[in-house]
Amino acid sequence: MSLSEIFCQDRAIGSLQRAYAAGRMAHAYLFAGDDGVGKGTTARAWAKMLLCENRQTIRKDPLFMDSCGVCHSCQTFEAGGHPDFRPIYKELVQYTKEGKNKKTPVDMPIDVIREFLIDKVANRPTMGDFVVYVVDEAEKVNRNSQNAMLKVLEEPPHYCVIILLCCRLDEMLPTTLSRCQLVRFGPVEQTKIVERLVSEGISKSEATYWARFSQGSLGRALSWATLELKDDSTYAIKQQLLEKLASLELTDAVDMAEWMGKSARTIAGAWAKAADDVSTTDITRRAQKGLIQMVIAALNDVMKLGIGQTDELVNEDQKNCIEAIRCRYTGETAARHVEMCYQVHRWVDSSVNEKLIFEQLLLNLSNSDILLKLTDSSI
Repeated sequence: MSLSEIFCQDRAIGSLQRAYAAGRMAHAYLFAGDDGVGKGTTARAWAKMLLCENRQTIRKDPLFMDSCGVCHSCQTFEAGGHPDFRPIYKELVQYTKEGKNKKTPVDMPIDVIREFLIDKVANRPTMGDFVVYVVDEAEKVNRNSQNAMLKVLEEPPHYCVIILLCCRLDEMLPTTLSRCQLVRFGPVEQTKIVERLVSEGISKSEATYWARFSQGSLGRALSWATLELKDDSTYAIKQQLLEKLASLELTDAVDMAEWMGKSARTIAGAWAKAADDVSTTDITRRAQKGLIQMVIAALNDVMKLGIGQTDELVNEDQKNCIEAIRCRYTGETAARHVEMCYQVHRWVDSSVNEKLIFEQLLLNLSNSDILLKLTDSSI
């Protein structure tokens, strides 16, 4: 993909283009934004342009440069074999000196940062003017690894461009942030996400749900909507989840918790089959959080209905279920439950037992007379 084909990120790409036109391009960037909004796609397209042998002027005022798409460099880049484009991701751990047969971890191993960035950064370009490093999931680079990168970020060789992709700026050290030029990425327009999902064969109603559920993340919408499960679909699981919530009683809580756990494992298993060498912990957490996010979306819809806001409901396709849930919760109660759901999110990140997570969630949502107080100290 070229820079001119990327949509909904004009501001981010514009800042890169202005710096390039002024001859003040940074050597270390931090692309910040939600997962799936186009940070990685833009990083690849920017790298492709910098490495291109015949860069094209798409527009002069303001200047917009792009890759030609036909030169040897562009063809090599698209084939995935460009020697001067060096993506760095935690799955590379198995290719480190001590990493043979190691499973992909949750955090970025320091060996990957050391062997694929710090030790390589002095190597000059093979084909063109630049060497571009793109560090994926920079928020998972721990403090020791970030400290190890500081000198490279502050004084890289003149031909070196380093791009850190980050979903959570609060996980980055101030010393790392101060050495990078921050480029912010916003959400993708809902209409664009719907169009893309429909082009993948998703119905308009389902596509609209995933577009709203993903909150502007095209990548997240695609990963949920197009996931192939053995006996069901993620959309069918979502529909069942809302039906169960609409009729939830205290006596149903434990059984529904078991169902949510099974659904999360099914989704995580499908993601694991679709990608090689992924962190099983990562994808399990993603599946668990996704189901919790579906509950949050339903509760937010309940609050919208409570104030008479009937448009742009996430679950417009199951408005009857939202109405049923609304009959059980006041707006204030729904808001407290949303807060509780985000506490449960933190439990997921802390690797709390799955059974406990969903049981606590549903016992609270069952609106029983039993008060279950969720605190981080209960972990």
